[in-house]
Amino acid sequence: MRTLLPLLLICLGAAGLRAAVPGFTQTVPCPPVRLRLPKVEAAPMPALEAYRMVARMPDGTAKDFDAYAPEQLWRRAQRLGAWTDAAGNRYELVAPKTFLGGPYPRAIVLQEEYDKVQAQAGAVTPAGLGKWLGEWVGATCGKPQRLKPLGGVRMALFAEVGNVAALVFTLKESPAHPYALLVTPAADPPAKWRTALSRALAGFGAAGRGLSGQTAQAEGWITIDRPPYRLHTDLPARDRKWLDSLLADMLIIRHAYTQAFPEPSGTEVPTSVIRVFANPAAYRAYAGQGLENSAGHFSSLQRELVVMGNAEEKSNKRRRDDIRSITFHEGFHQYLFLITPPQADVPTWFNEGHATYFETFRIRGNAAAPALSPRLEVARRAIGLRTAEGLARMMAASQPEFYASANDHYAVAWLLVHWLRTEAPPDLAKTLGDYYALLCRGKPILEANEAIYTKPILERIAAGLADYLDKHKWE
Repeated sequence: MRTLLPLLLICLGAAGLRAAVPGFTQTVPCPPVRLRLPKVEAAPMPALEAYRMVARMPDGTAKDFDAYAPEQLWRRAQRLGAWTDAAGNRYELVAPKTFLGGPYPRAIVLQEEYDKVQAQAGAVTPAGLGKWLGEWVGATCGKPQRLKPLGGVRMALFAEVGNVAALVFTLKESPAHPYALLVTPAADPPAKWRTALSRALAGFGAAGRGLSGQTAQAEGWITIDRPPYRLHTDLPARDRKWLDSLLADMLIIRHAYTQAFPEPSGTEVPTSVIRVFANPAAYRAYAGQGLENSAGHFSSLQRELVVMGNAEEKSNKRRRDDIRSITFHEGFHQYLFLITPPQADVPTWFNEGHATYFETFRIRGNAAAPALSPRLEVARRAIGLRTAEGLARMMAASQPEFYASANDHYAVAWLLVHWLRTEAPPDLAKTLGDYYALLCRGKPILEANEAIYTKPILERIAAGLADYLDKHKWE
């Protein structure tokens, strides 16, 4: 990482009460980072407020949409953890990724509107970290001071942003991903924070390092680390051995993910967190509004793959099979999110089509291979979607449009990806990679569709899907 420039130089006065600087003695894990902090208590993440909007559709029906404050979405997507100590000092760990951007069309926006503006705002570069710190804190950022790296740290800089002490650093294990530890003292301006934080660097590192295969007990929950995965669960003790096998399978599935979508060169994908709830009610409370009826989801805001492992299910095999399938599916959403640059807008058919493709994978030894799905028969009945025109509509569909006919769309998206990756001619199979590469370069979805999935190509794909359905049947 290059030096953090340009940053604005400011002069901070020495008037006012000075905060007591605590000793940094306690190791605190906050995936994907391990920190050295004083004795602290976790502070709750600010709630993401959803505003329900009701629109009248052309056919006279009403449709509900959730809207959000753009700044809340921006902060939740980058904030990793927050703590307070007994003296009232506050600590916040953030992974700078994008600028807030703007202007937004309204004070509250739909997720799609926010994503569109964020794509234009662009990713945070090393030279832009000063601007990002100023946006995050809401104050001018002072001139950085380079600190001596210690422990697992590769680069560290100290800066003052208003009354906040900011420590920007990268880890040896992931030098392309900067982190910012922001300390807001109980009394200001800060005094001697640079010295204290420079010593704390010795305790910074990757959260999963040295923990592979170990478990830790906390309030009925255990944590199992098998890098790059970390699993939290309160499932009963009889499931613990099986959970080890699930994580072993996830390593095999992850290899399948990387075969389809290689990790970006020169970067390391952060730790992937999986949280499995034994109690359905606890899962629904954690998932929040809009996900009450789901069995699992990937939260891009919390960067967690969250699964309901229903301990009330009488059949152990069925319960475990459900958890495995959901984890394979949502694990792909998580992986794609972590490797895809912020400027890329990935269409829902592409994301869900691959997730449903990977959920079918069967493990044999150390290898995994896709299998057929009962979605095959749903896709057989969705004749209108399997034409060139139907495929074009599905590829252009927004997230709400895709989910409005979820059964048919999921089935045809799965069939499309499955066929392209298993039986399609090589020139058609490579369209998936070519298409994703265009999206990663910031090409809008409709333009990428027109460039890759032309009418002749879609006609060949539609014919191939029809032929595939003639040869295969779900038993």
